[in-house]
Order: sequence, then C-alpha cells, then structure tokens
Amino acid sequence: MKLRLILLVLSLLAFLSASTGGYLYYSALKKSAFKEAERQAISRVRTIQKNLSSFLSENIKPVRALSGIKELAQLLVLPDDTIALKNANAILDHFNKTLNVEVCYLMDAEGDTIASSNRNAPDSFVDQNFDFRPYFQQAIQGSPATYLALGITSGRRGVYYSHPVFTKDRNPPSGVVVIKASVELVEKELDTAKDEIVLVTDPLGIIFISNHKNWL
Repeated sequence: MKLRLILLVLSLLAFLSASTGGYLYYSALKKSAFKEAERQAISRVRTIQKNLSSFLSENIKPVRALSGIKELAQLLVLPDDTIALKNANAILDHFNKTLNVEVCYLMDAEGDTIASSNRNAPDSFVDQNFDFRPYFQQAIQGSPATYLALGITSGRRGVYYSHPVFTKDRNPPSGVVVIKASVELVEKELDTAKDEIVLVTDPLGIIFISNHKNWL
C-alpha cells in the first residue's frame, strides 16, 4: 500500500514537474515572440515615419522658390492684366509639370484663386476662395505652411504647401502660392504590406492615410 502511494506521489510530482516545465517553456517562447513582433513593428513604424517625413518636406523648397518668381508678384499687383495672367499661368504650369504634383495655384490677399495650373480642368480652382484653409491663413500672416487635407473642390486628399508672396511695396504679403501634392505615393508604399494595418491620423484621431481604404 505504501509502495503504491509512493509511486502515485512520484507520478504526480513527475506530471506536475513536466507540466510546469512545459508552461514555463511556452511562456518563454511566447514572450520572445511578442518581443520580436514588437521590435519589428517599431522598426517598421520608424521606416514609415522617416519616409513620410521625407515626403512631407520635399516641396517646401520648391514652393519657396515659386513664391519669389516676379511673374506671380506682378499678377498680384495687376490682376486684370492678361499678359501678367498668361505669364503667371505659364510659371505655375512649369512647376506643376516639373514637380509632378497635382496642382499649383496663386491666391490674392482675400483668398481668391487668380491663377492655377488646373484652370482648364472641370474642378478648376480659379475663382474659388480658400481663405478658410489653415494653410492660407498661416501664409497670409507671413509664415509658410504644410497642411494635410481633403480637397473641397477636387474631393481628393493631398498635402498643401503654401508660402507668402510679397510685392516690392507691400508687407504683409500680397498673396499666397500653393503646391498641392497627392498622397498616392505614400499609399502605394503602404499597400506593399498586405499583412499590416497602417494608419496615419491627425491629432484628433481622424484617419487620413491607410492601407485599408474603408477606414479613411
């Protein structure tokens, strides 16, 4: 009887030992897997952040250069001059084509668009007023801006780069020039990872870019 009891106790101890060892081994593997997944996720987020920062900064210098071209300032001084309008549109067309962006346009001090590279498109910005846009409000105060938003006229998301335009005899600015770039390049990169859920949100948590279109 005692022998049976001893064998039973030893069996239970062996079972408990094996179970505990197996649980600890599983826990260690699980913890290691979570740490590796976390490491890969952090690395991926940093890569996306770096690429997104690069994308968001690539048109800052071009819009600054565009703002200093005399043909744009001349149109702000002489808005009814057809030659000035033609020259300004030619400059906007050149920048739009060279930078491969969605649209380049010029607004006066009231926020009215007086020239645009999409002037012949059905969703032309010409004669549209954008004085309520933060990128205009900041630039007309003299500070460049970079702003992500859904286009009111076009209905397409984009990155807006704005810069004040000064004329020789006016300060504050006489107008604002804007370059709008599409977010499609960023989204194409996100689409390469089908097993991930990637979101870019604003400070209020609104999803602006995602590889899940129905979440936008």
